Amino acid sequence: MSCRRAQYMEPKSPSHEFAAKLIFPLTAVAFATAIFVIDTFTPLGIAVAVLYVVVVLMAGRFLQRRGVLLVSAACIALTVLSYALQHGATYGPPFVRCLVSLLAIAITTFLALKSQAAAMTLREQAKLLNLTHDSVFVRDMGDVITYWNRGAEELYGWHKEEAIGKVCHELLQTIFPSPLEEITGELLRTGRWEGELTQRKRDGTRVIVASRWSLQRDERGRPIATLETTNDITERKHAERELQLVVDTIPAFVFSILPDGATDFVNKRWLEYTGLSLNEAQGFGWRAAYHPEDLPRVLETRSASMAAGIPFESEGRIRSAKREYRWFLNRGAPLRDEHGNIVRWYGTNTDIEDRRRVTDALRRSEADLAEAQRLSHTGSFAWNVASGKIHWSDEAFRIFEYEGTAEPTIALVLKRTHPEDRPLFQRLIESVTRQGQDWDVEHRLLLPDGAVKHVHVVAHPIKDEAGHLEYVGALMDVTGAKLAQEALQQAQSELAHVTRVITLGELTASIAHEINQPLAAIITNGEACLRWLRNEPPDPEEAQGAVERIIRDCHRASEVIQRLRALAKKSDPRRTQLDINDVITDVVALVQREVLSQHVKLRLDLARALTPVFGDRVQLQQVIINLMMNGIEAMAQANGPRELLIRSHQHATDQVLVAVQDSGIGIDPENLDCLFNAFFTTKSDGMGMGLSICRSIIEAHGGELWALPNDGPGAIFQFTVPAHRMAI
Repeated sequence: MSCRRAQYMEPKSPSHEFAAKLIFPLTAVAFATAIFVIDTFTPLGIAVAVLYVVVVLMAGRFLQRRGVLLVSAACIALTVLSYALQHGATYGPPFVRCLVSLLAIAITTFLALKSQAAAMTLREQAKLLNLTHDSVFVRDMGDVITYWNRGAEELYGWHKEEAIGKVCHELLQTIFPSPLEEITGELLRTGRWEGELTQRKRDGTRVIVASRWSLQRDERGRPIATLETTNDITERKHAERELQLVVDTIPAFVFSILPDGATDFVNKRWLEYTGLSLNEAQGFGWRAAYHPEDLPRVLETRSASMAAGIPFESEGRIRSAKREYRWFLNRGAPLRDEHGNIVRWYGTNTDIEDRRRVTDALRRSEADLAEAQRLSHTGSFAWNVASGKIHWSDEAFRIFEYEGTAEPTIALVLKRTHPEDRPLFQRLIESVTRQGQDWDVEHRLLLPDGAVKHVHVVAHPIKDEAGHLEYVGALMDVTGAKLAQEALQQAQSELAHVTRVITLGELTASIAHEINQPLAAIITNGEACLRWLRNEPPDPEEAQGAVERIIRDCHRASEVIQRLRALAKKSDPRRTQLDINDVITDVVALVQREVLSQHVKLRLDLARALTPVFGDRVQLQQVIINLMMNGIEAMAQANGPRELLIRSHQHATDQVLVAVQDSGIGIDPENLDCLFNAFFTTKSDGMGMGLSICRSIIEAHGGELWALPNDGPGAIFQFTVPAHRMAI
């Protein structure tokens, strides 16, 4: 459109409305009256009535079609009336002038109506431009604004009266993406230009717009105006910047690929890592960053997936700007339009170098673990209680002697469990299934060939992702250790027997005294019985009393011999419920002679109503004898009073403690840690086995044996034995 037409399209201002409603009608009436007077009452020889065309044109500015026709008809009537009044019915040159005037009025009316219709069309089009949300304005070749629609008012804040007549780029303080001369040159060459501009609004804020320019030319092809349409894309640009910031910030490389396979975008992180520029990476230049050994595989995977239109995934090494390669996971997926056509591929490169190293280390660790399990005969397992699924390591399959293809189940374990141990194992499974607790158990396996294995199983409860109970644990083939332990126990038992026999040899005088006492009493009571029977008359009551004393002393001698036989006898340990004070009393009777011969004062401090213990009487006697004899020998080398104290008392609620305290030479602090080691002795004639055997006996009973320096001279040796209800 021309500048003139553009101005015409503008809706009328209040001043224009006032002119149209008052000034133009009055002027037209006055002008028509003047033409009628001049044409009627002046003898001019010209066609004055032709001037009525001015009245018709003026009427076209403020009247609609019907009003213009009425004005035209009035002008024709006035022309005819003026001719009739001045010339009557004569014909001549005035008549010709009258006809020319009438023809001019008619032609002018036609043109005025046509122009009015065109103007109406333009005004309707202008109204349509005001209905759009886009900003639309027109500027002439001097960049002066000639049209400004409502969308421009809403976007920039200036009303059309304020904007029209202003230089566009000065009003909006436009910032161009390139020099204005280049943009204008492209507009003049192509007739169009599109781009993004930054402009100022009336309130001073900046707005980013997508601008489209269209050049209008006249009939001769000369540029006369520019139509500019803009859309506010500020929020979109901010979102794009935020998205770009996110893409550049995420700890991964992001790229996009065109449907033909050429890369058109890589994010900032990719460029910084590889040291390539965007131009170098675009297209197929990104290949230069990949390791030559990995590139063929990466290309093959990508090409096959893009041909099939499915996501792809591969791994490859990408070179950094420091010329170092790291492993990356490459993933890509297609973006499709509403018709299902692929318009672009988007993907990421994720650094998996550390994960690869961990995976490789884990693989090596698993191999090392499998070898270690094989060498140590230790297998591992995982058991999901809810699903019943069990996982075994390779060594676990070897321990149970099942093929690796077998599905591990509780039933398979029970099948291999020794028949005598199955009830225990079933109770254990029922208990841990309900309670979810740690468990530690040993049981036997009976293999198809009749061989027996001993296994030690430990497990710990955990929760899986769904919160279900699961056990992880280990099982060790302890058959060899079990056999070795049994052999060791047998050797210890034999050594303990030898030690007891040696100890009895050392207590020969005490033993002889213990036996001689009841024997002497038997002889005395026998002689007394004979005297009572030989009396006249015989005294049967006194004789009966003597016989009863003989029987009592025989029982006493028998008990001493039984205790000696038990100590000297080589037999397997037999644990029963015992009163520890009775055990101590029996020992004191055996050692009493040795105590007296060494001038030792023996004191007993035995608590009453102690909880019974669970143990082997002979072995516990051996421990107490050994501790007492050690105390007596230690006091033989010391000056001062010789006092041996034996105490017993309750130790917590589940143990009984026995202490043997002497006033001898004490214990060298340097020897305290090795006092119970085998073959360690401070005696010139000792073997160093006594205390070691004592500790083995007590630990086999589930107790502890230790030594402490006394507050004064001497030392304290004490041990604990579990109470009967807590016995193992």
